[in-house]
Amino acid sequence: MENLTAEPPHVLAVTADPTVTQQLSDQLNEEFQLTSVQTANAALATLDETSDMQCIVSDYELPEVDGISLLETVRVQHPNLPFIIFTGKGSEAVASRAIHARVTDYLIMDRFDNQWNRVIELIKQAIEFHQARSNLTDMGVRLQNILQAFPDGVVILQNNSIESANQKARDILGIGASVDLVGSSLDNIIPTDNTFSENNLSAISSGELYIDRVEIDSLGTSLKSAVELTTARINWGQAPGVLLIIEDISQRKTSERALARANEQLRVVNRVTRHDIRNDMTVIAGWSGELSSHLDDEGQAILDRIQKTVECVTDLTTTVHDFIEALGTGQRPKLEPTAVCDTLDSEVAKCRSMYPKATFQVDDEFPDISVQANDLLSSVFRNILNNAVQHNHNENPVIEVGCRATDGMVRISVADDGSGIPDGQKDSVFGRDQDGLDDPAAGLGLYLVNQLVDGYNGEVWVEDNEPAGSVFVVELNRTHEGQIAG
Repeated sequence: MENLTAEPPHVLAVTADPTVTQQLSDQLNEEFQLTSVQTANAALATLDETSDMQCIVSDYELPEVDGISLLETVRVQHPNLPFIIFTGKGSEAVASRAIHARVTDYLIMDRFDNQWNRVIELIKQAIEFHQARSNLTDMGVRLQNILQAFPDGVVILQNNSIESANQKARDILGIGASVDLVGSSLDNIIPTDNTFSENNLSAISSGELYIDRVEIDSLGTSLKSAVELTTARINWGQAPGVLLIIEDISQRKTSERALARANEQLRVVNRVTRHDIRNDMTVIAGWSGELSSHLDDEGQAILDRIQKTVECVTDLTTTVHDFIEALGTGQRPKLEPTAVCDTLDSEVAKCRSMYPKATFQVDDEFPDISVQANDLLSSVFRNILNNAVQHNHNENPVIEVGCRATDGMVRISVADDGSGIPDGQKDSVFGRDQDGLDDPAAGLGLYLVNQLVDGYNGEVWVEDNEPAGSVFVVELNRTHEGQIAG
């Protein structure tokens, strides 16, 4: 019955004395919205019809039943509604009955000067107290609802005894809903061991430690799953307490084991790719070179295609190796200051040697600067440069390489004179669309470029070149002198 509007509090006056009714009306109407009835039945009917009643002021002497009988009836449906009884013939027996029926206040009229001011004061105090208690009750209900909705187990402790536990905590610990945990010792549900003990809770409770976290393989006999326990110091009900969060991490542990197995398998794939396949390609390249002097022009053309394919496969093994190195751990790479233009120079030199028919035009002098990256930055440039040549249908491709620095960024551009990339595929070539690497436009090399640059907190995109071709742009964070990359 909390008043949610700016209107005056609604008070119900119950008295059969017309003089008192008039006096109540004269005194209360200025500060309250007053409804007056003469009998207990009329008061109960009014309560049923009115939802915003905030206080009842009742005479003890009423027709048919007295005010305390009315109070007892009201308390059944409205246990906390302020109820004040006044009487001109007070006695200890009447006062005792009123107190037993949980009266809010009891006033004997004509014993106080300014008695109506006293009535107004009692009404105000009763309404304010009721609203404050309702707010606390509502807050407690909301807090309990939040705890019940929490995805992990939550236990509230005070003096190492349980004050509250949500259903998820019961589920994790295997404790039925019928078991009353309030007042129980934590040891009853979590046996102490070498990992987690009362020392953890005592350090939190005493203020020596604010938060602590520990992983445990299992808790006693009821729980065989791995859990993570987090304890934190809080206030609960205006008193110090401890928040204990119990998270079932068995699924996480299973995923970690699966990831470890996958990483081991990736290392095997890496070994096969880098050593076995690469060694076989070296043998093929060697024997094909021996064939050169035994072939006519037509056979030489076929041999050139074979050798080109060998180079592409060898280059692919390097890309796969870098891909596994970059993605195998599933973690963000550790960044460090990396000389961007030295790396770029080195990769351009390798491409000149690998593609003698291509022309690489570079800036006269690259700036001597560092970016936040790691040793796989070379793979970014190598794959973009290779892509510019391998997907260029010109017999003598021209590749322009530039590097420009600002206060905070370094921008590297690789422009080719090929056929260009349609706007609808400018993201697809990096495997960014929904199909990822399954997109026909995507390639492993450019997918790796995107993953690495993203790990460097940089950006990579494609623009149109003029009059034809594409420009691949890589933007990386510059590392200034004294700055530690993170």
